[in-house]
Amino acid sequence: MSDGKWDKDDLVHGSTERGEKVTVKFTKDGNEALVARGHVPDIQRDVDHVHAWQQKTGDPGHHDMRHTRKLFPDVKDNWTVAREAKARLVSQADRLATSTNWKQGGEEFRRLLDEWKSVGRGEKATDDAQWAQFSAARDRFNAARNAHFDRVKQENEASRREKERIVSRAEALTHASDLRTASDELKRLMDEWKRAGRAGKEDEQSLWSRFEAARNRVYDRKKQEFERRQREWASNKAAKERLVSQAESLANSSDLRSASDQMRKLGDEWKRIGPCEKADNDRLWSRFNQARTRLNDRKKQEFEKRQREWASNKAAKQRLVSQMESLSHSSDFRAAKDQARALDAQWRATGPCAKTDNDQLWQQYKSAKDRVFEAAKRAGEQRRAEARQRAQDRVWRLEEQLRNVEAAIYRANESYSRALSARSPSTRNPNWMTIANNQLARQSAAREKVASLGQRKSEVIQKLMDARSRLNQF
Repeated sequence: MSDGKWDKDDLVHGSTERGEKVTVKFTKDGNEALVARGHVPDIQRDVDHVHAWQQKTGDPGHHDMRHTRKLFPDVKDNWTVAREAKARLVSQADRLATSTNWKQGGEEFRRLLDEWKSVGRGEKATDDAQWAQFSAARDRFNAARNAHFDRVKQENEASRREKERIVSRAEALTHASDLRTASDELKRLMDEWKRAGRAGKEDEQSLWSRFEAARNRVYDRKKQEFERRQREWASNKAAKERLVSQAESLANSSDLRSASDQMRKLGDEWKRIGPCEKADNDRLWSRFNQARTRLNDRKKQEFEKRQREWASNKAAKQRLVSQMESLSHSSDFRAAKDQARALDAQWRATGPCAKTDNDQLWQQYKSAKDRVFEAAKRAGEQRRAEARQRAQDRVWRLEEQLRNVEAAIYRANESYSRALSARSPSTRNPNWMTIANNQLARQSAAREKVASLGQRKSEVIQKLMDARSRLNQF
């Protein structure tokens, strides 16, 4: 036992706690020792001894356990140490198998595997059984992690398709003529975007860039439209101020007929001009209307001169009332409405008569006309109600299908979880390979069913969204 690392002069003679004489020989670095029974002048290879190391750490290992047990009854043999260390690693692996922190879990399993390799081998049967347990725990974790990322991939794909639809709709809105409606719809699309989930890093950024670009184009057009409207409102304000000035001049005219005609023309021109700012529009309209009112007040003073005209107008309106009442009994609603509009034009073209007569005739005329349009409206509403009910029935059917699919997904996920959590067979079981393969087959079938049902859910959701969109059109 004399070589370069042993200190020949460093022999220690002593005794164990039980009083047995021993001799100890140390290496030069003090980390290894040879322990032999009895007081011997030197410890050589032919002397029964114990080779111990790791003296500095206080956790020595031992060779030749025949003599180790005699000298140190409380020291564990290497197989026992390896078995206990691997049992601890198996316990840690079992706990880690249920973790959902995939990155940290994978790193932790790699660390446990490195530690497993550093432990050393124990008794073969025990080693094999413990390795099977450790491998099964790692396989369960890997299977759960793979299933998780498969689900994430499917969810990302569904989100990508949904966001493709949202982006396509947003890009179509960039050409819309009704910018207010387009802006409102973009807000709804933004809410849908937030609910759609993430589509994967690359697709997410690309789709968002397109979506944001479409929104900016609509908002830029809206801003340009607002600026154009501001210029238009300024022009309309100037035009209405001109009309107000003319109307106030006409209110004092001596030629009431000409003034009345011109005032009506000014009223028609006012309608064609379009709006301006509300405060300006209200103020100018008040002045314009006051001018018309003053002119009408003056016209009332000429009322008696128009009595004969009123009598003629009364007779004409009585004929219009009779014709409108005849139309109220028609079954051809479209033709009746066209004729009613023609009668309206005639009514407006007919001058006034005495107020009492005019009011009575107007009520009769209006009542008959209302019956014409109400009958046409009821017929149209009935057609729309029937179409809406058909659309509503389709939405209900699809909602029921969605609930059924979601329930099936829930059951499939439970089945998949049970398949994943099934205990791995012991390798001592002669049929363990067949059982393990059957377990894997059940897991694969359950996973495929979950994926298939997820696809079915996406299809039903798309159909439901289309059906709801159709329903919202009513």
